Amino acid sequence: MLSPGAQGPILRPVLRRLSITRLGDGLDATGALRPGSAARTAVAIEEFAAAAYRLGAPNPVVLATYALRAARNPQELLSRVQRPVRILSGEEEARLGFLGAVAALAPRHVAPGVLVVDIGGGSVELTWGTLRGIEGTHSFPLGCVLLTHRFLKHDPPESAEVEALQSYVDETLGPVLERLRTIPHAVIGVGGTITTLAAIDQRLEPYDPDQVHGYRLLADRVRVILVDLLGRSLVARQTIPGLQPERADVIVAGALVLQRVLDGLGGRAIQASEADLLWAALLGY
Repeated sequence: MLSPGAQGPILRPVLRRLSITRLGDGLDATGALRPGSAARTAVAIEEFAAAAYRLGAPNPVVLATYALRAARNPQELLSRVQRPVRILSGEEEARLGFLGAVAALAPRHVAPGVLVVDIGGGSVELTWGTLRGIEGTHSFPLGCVLLTHRFLKHDPPESAEVEALQSYVDETLGPVLERLRTIPHAVIGVGGTITTLAAIDQRLEPYDPDQVHGYRLLADRVRVILVDLLGRSLVARQTIPGLQPERADVIVAGALVLQRVLDGLGGRAIQASEADLLWAALLGY
């Protein structure tokens, strides 16, 4: 829902829903969407669209990110969806994520600048700038689902797998983080990995988006949580307060990425944001 405000429209969520369908399962290995994953995702899209329509949204907008832009067979999903789907480029995804986070947390968290970190299932976006606009953005294929399938073959992960994943992330992100480390940015995090780690740090059960939004997650706490995650089996991770069981298999890779990002930035804290590219898209539409 949009309502007028002194600085422009204010978003007030009337319904939040999440469905983890794993559209990108197997994508790294085959380059293709699996029929089962596409079918689950199409069902979720239609359910969400119907719920939005019942609440007064006549033309729900459907956005797609890494999995559809990377797949060689996007029609596997698109042919099952009875409405237009806009596939975002990596740059568009990063830009919208930045604008959504800044719209929700501005102005106190963006002086003198802000870096938005978005860890998704297929990709990671780093976008920086100020209230005046975006100054730079990068998108990397380092999402938690992709990295889990590529590196973490054992349960719990073996040390050699963890080291290989860390090295890969460092090699990929290192040059950008080295440049950003010298700039005094506030750091905001969006996406399921970061909001989940903020919930774990607060032991939120059930998950409470109002407690997560704006929560300051310290780099040292990310390390402590990561050590705990690495020492647990999948079944044991599923019992951690704040961690949705459906995320338990990919949270290790996501936490590893965040830990390497924060270390690369000199150990800065990160502010979790429930507002992301969906907020920016809604404001734009």
